[in-house]
Amino acid sequence: MIDLEKVKDYKVLMVGDAIMDEYLYVRTVGKAVKENALSSVAGKREQFRGGVWAAAKHVMGFCSRVDIMAGPGVMWNTRLVDEVYLRKLFVVHEAREHEWKTDDCNVRDYDLVIVTDFGHGALTTELIERVSKEARYLCVNAQTNATNFGFNLVTKYRRADFVVVDELEARLAAHDKDSPIEDVILKLGFGRIIVTRGVHGAVGFDGAFERAEALTDKVLDSMGAGDAFLSVTSPYAAAGVSMKDLIRIGNAAGAIKCGIIGHRASVDKATLRDYLNG
Repeated sequence: MIDLEKVKDYKVLMVGDAIMDEYLYVRTVGKAVKENALSSVAGKREQFRGGVWAAAKHVMGFCSRVDIMAGPGVMWNTRLVDEVYLRKLFVVHEAREHEWKTDDCNVRDYDLVIVTDFGHGALTTELIERVSKEARYLCVNAQTNATNFGFNLVTKYRRADFVVVDELEARLAAHDKDSPIEDVILKLGFGRIIVTRGVHGAVGFDGAFERAEALTDKVLDSMGAGDAFLSVTSPYAAAGVSMKDLIRIGNAAGAIKCGIIGHRASVDKATLRDYLNG
């Protein structure tokens, strides 16, 4: 039995990129008559705070204090989504200024720091050096996405106590496309790391390898599943929970998030406990 209460008094600092995720639901009516374009009728819109904000909301369900340090800009992602099947058809990225201000926090005041680095500029070289030097326990994800493909690698963090990346991110960082994932993990050289593999589960390493299958193959919306995995497992990693249990917790958090459209809700302790004990 995993004790989910053991991190309830932790103070956590979230550091990362601010993102707004907008869903524009559309009804596709066919190909445009005079152009090679898909013609759609616009429906309702939903806007969600994503990025470091969404990651922080997951952590708030488990820890007593969660503070956020975000960059000065926000990446606004507009997704055209099929209103019936919820398939994403097209994405537009726009860098904007934002009015939300975050305080400059004292990194040393927190039990752990969780970095959600989406490659949009919040994690400057100076800030990376600062959290690497000052964090008591540093948890990191450096995401590969369409706006930074191949240029936002986790290896830019010379120190990380706990790392969560997906398989593509791990292979890009190790410059290794074809080796077994265990060899890739060893090349990266982090002492405690989990590589997520979607429907194929996850592989973890902290001196020995642990593997687990995914807990669901029913995906309503995959956006943010990896962030939920990182956010929920990080406090337990700092608390010394075993790699086997970390993968169980992370797989459950990712599975729960895959059943949530956008960021309508976050992973919470009660739902996670039911999932782990179900």
